[in-house]
Amino acid sequence: MKKRAALLSGALLLGMVPALFAPAPVSAASPSPFIVDVSNAYRPVTHVASGSLYGLAEEGRPANDLIAPTHPKMFTQMAPGGQQLPNGETKPVGDALKVAPIAKRNGAEVTIRMPDIYPDFPYKWVSWDDWYGKVDQIVKARLDSGADNIYGYEIWNEPDGTWDTNKAGSFNEGWEKTYLRIKQQDTTTKIIGPSITHYNEGWLKDFLTYARDHHVLPDIISWHELGAPEGYYVDGPAPQYISSHISAYRALEKQLGISPRLISINEYGVISEQAVPGNMTRYIAQFERSGVDTANIAFWFRPGRLSNLVTANGEKNGAWWLYKWYGDMSGQMVMTTPPNPQALDLDGIASVNDSKQQVDVVFGGGTGNHTIVIKGLNALSAFSGTASVKLESTPWYGVDTPVSEPTTVFTGNVAIQNGQITIPVTDMKSSSGYHVTITPASQSDITRYEAEKANVQGASVLSSSHASSSSYVGRIDHPDSYVEFTVSAPAAGNYNLTVGYANGGSSTSQQSLSVNGAEATTLNYPATRGWLDAADGAAVQQQIALKEGSNTIRLTKAGSGYAELDYIQLQQLGSFKQRVEAEDAKVQGARIVNSSFASNDRFVGNIDNNDSSVTFSVYAPAAGTYKMDVGYANGTNATSTHTLTINGQAQDAVSYPTTGGWTANVPNFGTRQIVTVSVNLKQGDNTIVLGKGNGYAELDYIEVY
Repeated sequence: MKKRAALLSGALLLGMVPALFAPAPVSAASPSPFIVDVSNAYRPVTHVASGSLYGLAEEGRPANDLIAPTHPKMFTQMAPGGQQLPNGETKPVGDALKVAPIAKRNGAEVTIRMPDIYPDFPYKWVSWDDWYGKVDQIVKARLDSGADNIYGYEIWNEPDGTWDTNKAGSFNEGWEKTYLRIKQQDTTTKIIGPSITHYNEGWLKDFLTYARDHHVLPDIISWHELGAPEGYYVDGPAPQYISSHISAYRALEKQLGISPRLISINEYGVISEQAVPGNMTRYIAQFERSGVDTANIAFWFRPGRLSNLVTANGEKNGAWWLYKWYGDMSGQMVMTTPPNPQALDLDGIASVNDSKQQVDVVFGGGTGNHTIVIKGLNALSAFSGTASVKLESTPWYGVDTPVSEPTTVFTGNVAIQNGQITIPVTDMKSSSGYHVTITPASQSDITRYEAEKANVQGASVLSSSHASSSSYVGRIDHPDSYVEFTVSAPAAGNYNLTVGYANGGSSTSQQSLSVNGAEATTLNYPATRGWLDAADGAAVQQQIALKEGSNTIRLTKAGSGYAELDYIQLQQLGSFKQRVEAEDAKVQGARIVNSSFASNDRFVGNIDNNDSSVTFSVYAPAAGTYKMDVGYANGTNATSTHTLTINGQAQDAVSYPTTGGWTANVPNFGTRQIVTVSVNLKQGDNTIVLGKGNGYAELDYIEVY
């Protein structure tokens, strides 16, 4: 359906240990795990959902190095000679036969969408003589081209909304006429249809019965997944219904005595979730597990951008990396079981390649704390004892924000027990995508320090089979209780500090963190279930600055509650950069607004009153002057401002030139822009407040570096 008119702040973590894990933070009950069974292979890897509608425009748009890594299987493109000018284009692009060579060198086939030879959408019917002439023109061009990567002819697009019954007669009769016209000239190229807007069993039953009785059944059955009426989600996300649609269709085939057809879902994803990594993962998982042959991301905005995996400037955005991970998969797809298959929640896919000795898991769509269980590793000869695990994340910063590379959240070795490993992932964002790579154990770049081996004062070393190395430090109950670690840094710089802990209380506990005797910052430990369960992991993360050589890290009882310490581990980071989403800050006198154009799908708007403000907390590894990017939109016709206060001190106002708000006249990418200001921060925690100034502007995020 065409539209009608690298964060390093440690927000995510993987708390894994060589043996067992501490419990994860819970509110009421921990969610069921996301399960990957590597012993249950169900199909070869073919990247069924890696294509897109109008994903190719012309040579160089997009660049070949953006196409190839995603390993597309099929693109649906405009009919040869088509005159469509979708969404503001000034010349027709995406001719199926012109882009077929581009698709071929990237391993993909092309569907010819026949009605897109018309200049308008919805299509304007002329006459049967006109349509026959266009069909003949398309088929001749296809045969003359000699292209050997044509997936099929798509006879019509969305006939349940675009077929003109008054002028053209019934669609079923029109299908028959067109089908026979094509077959008179081309007996080998497959025919695809009916390509209705959503799964409609009554509509399909009527169509298939007619096609069966008149011997004009499509070679490939197709429909779109753009919302599901049974969930009252028309024009809203509804991927959780896809598997039931596939099952219902297969039952319908049997009922009608029709041999199984290949299934092509040649448009998926509604406008509000276009290319958002967490949302797209849910669709991919459903298509893979349900046995779909091909699936294309829907086309809502501009052609030649792989359906918004690529920015307007031809760069990779966060969604591109998700599809690159998908494209990297090889070998066999293995079964995944989501924790809540009937909801818009965590889902994903997994593959095993024995020759590469590698398991890949791509997942997303979940919020908060989740557990990934990889089982069946004893069925793979290369795995025994321990496995090397790498977790990466890719964000959604908006379609036109480039992401140079994914964030590496964790790398380390994990013990395989009873053929499985358990990977806790905390503070997931529903818009982000995640990738776990599992290989036979190798040297880890993580250094772990056990709390029981540190300098323990005013506390006790205790035992638990669920703690790292079966020991932890508890009874850190007094103002002078502390655990001090002596660590070695290979070079001066910024490090990600992960603190493994348990908190058996009912509320958040606190400790102060001091590095090399500098001013302390506060760590907050959400409540867990203590040491009751090994399947969950609890840890918090903080960026710190270390000098080369020996350093001390002290954790001291502070504030309310009681937390027990298991370990710390360090990972060296690159240059300091911390990003904070506006919706994750303290919002006063304003509101959080959902928008797929914004970073992480949300921004803060209605900062309209004198007491409206957004308060950000930023940890600086050292005192000094930093740059701060502010992502914003200003839909007024003049420059707006926000007041800026840092640690209670007023600064110069931040000015926001006009942008047009979050939507353009032709709905495409949103119009968020960035302004950059200098800020002076102290070492440790800093409070940055942006408040109502002159005019009106909306906030997406800040990024300090």
